[in-house]
Amino acid sequence: MTEIAAPTFDDLPTTLPLGSTFFEPAIEQVRKFAYAVEDETGWLVGDPADALVHPLFLSTYMWFPSGFYLRAPGEIGHFGLFRQHHGHLVGTPFLHGKSSARFLRPFRLGRPIRADVAVTDKYRRRGRDYIVMRASFFDADGAALAVYDHGCAIRSDEMQRPATPSAAPDAASPSELPPRRIEMSLEKSRLFSLPAENYHTHDRLAQAIGARVAIPAAMMSFAYLSRFAEDVFGADWISRGRLDATFTRMLQRDDVLSVEGRRVEGVADALTLSIHNVRREPVAVAAARLSSPIDHPAGGTLQRAPIAAPSRCR
Repeated sequence: MTEIAAPTFDDLPTTLPLGSTFFEPAIEQVRKFAYAVEDETGWLVGDPADALVHPLFLSTYMWFPSGFYLRAPGEIGHFGLFRQHHGHLVGTPFLHGKSSARFLRPFRLGRPIRADVAVTDKYRRRGRDYIVMRASFFDADGAALAVYDHGCAIRSDEMQRPATPSAAPDAASPSELPPRRIEMSLEKSRLFSLPAENYHTHDRLAQAIGARVAIPAAMMSFAYLSRFAEDVFGADWISRGRLDATFTRMLQRDDVLSVEGRRVEGVADALTLSIHNVRREPVAVAAARLSSPIDHPAGGTLQRAPIAAPSRCR
């Protein structure tokens, strides 16, 4: 009997639906991630008694169950869905390069959330195989919550190591808006990523892949950028925010970061954002803006039928 060869990266369709997953977020889990990135709101929106959560929390499901102590049977993250059927295409370590978010509305705790997940693009660059994964989130009534696009290298010819420091820190910040200082630590990185034990949580595991010290998750940078934009735009960010971020350099657990921003000249409600380490090396760059009612409808094409009783994973 002739064996059928496993599909290669070249065989992978550019558009590949991966199915739907269902989650039931817990308040303890939401606060865990929020506190790890120094957000004292706990990512709750409005009156805490309403149990409404910022759609930024949904970004953490890309790498689920990393960072989650609570996990219901059958729950699986976006990347886990891909590995379930195409694990032979994934090498270690895989690198998170970009993330984009379109926030539509907060969601209420105690009700199931559905994520429709698909690969929407693939490409090869500098010896790495990349995919782009889209996750569209809906609440139990079918109302759209957020849309995320995550780009990551699933296989690398070699590990990209942090550049050797060379330039002295700038004396002054180029940020037009007041910058925010973040002191990273192994404790913050562990709070964000445990109970998974990997190069995010242990120096020795990071050193095994060529890094100097533990590497905090890139989604921590995404959270810092989102909070900076929300401080500028206010409550509109939760339902009209769009954030496109590129992670240009790996974080290190002893970094001291400066989150900075400028308004885009001649464009209303738009910012250019960046995060620099103490050596003035950019670790993330981003564009943030508020969508207008015209290109950001409350329902429209993103509406779905109400969610049926979940079977957790389809």
